[in-house]
Amino acid sequence: MEVADFYIEKGYAIRLVLRLVSIPRSSYYYDKNGKVAKKTVSEGRSAPGYSYQESGVHVADEQIEEWLMELISGDGYNYGYRKLTVDLKRTYKLIINKKKVYRLCKKLGLLRPQRKVKTKYPRKLARNRMITASNQLLETDIKYGYIAGEDRFFFI
Repeated sequence: MEVADFYIEKGYAIRLVLRLVSIPRSSYYYDKNGKVAKKTVSEGRSAPGYSYQESGVHVADEQIEEWLMELISGDGYNYGYRKLTVDLKRTYKLIINKKKVYRLCKKLGLLRPQRKVKTKYPRKLARNRMITASNQLLETDIKYGYIAGEDRFFFI
C-alpha cells in the first residue's frame, strides 16, 4: 500500500499503479476510507506474581520457580508442565493453574519440545488414479450384502 501511495502521489494513474502492484482497487479504496480497523492484541491482565497454598498463605513466583527447579533436578527431569502442576499441587499444597506453570516453565526454559505424531502406516489411497480436487474419489468398505433370491445376507 505504501508503494502504491508513493507513486499515486507522484501523479501516476491509480489504475496503472494498482495493477502493477497487484492490489485490487476495491481493497485500496476500502483501506483508504478507513474501514479497516487496525488489529490490536489484547494483553489481558498482568500476572499477579504470587499464588496461594491451601492454607491461604501467599507464595511468590520466585519461590515456585525454585520448587520447579528442584522438581526438575529430581525425578521429574522429563516432566512436562502438566505433570509439574500436579506435582506442585501434591507436594507443596499449591492452588495453581497449569497455564501459570507453563508460563513459569517457559520463563525458566524448562519446556520440553513437543512430540511429533508419527504415522503408523503409509497412506496407500488411490495409487493408480490422478486426483486433482475434492470429491473425485470415494472409497468404502463393504461388510455385508443382501442376496435377493435367497432372502438372506452375506458377510465379508
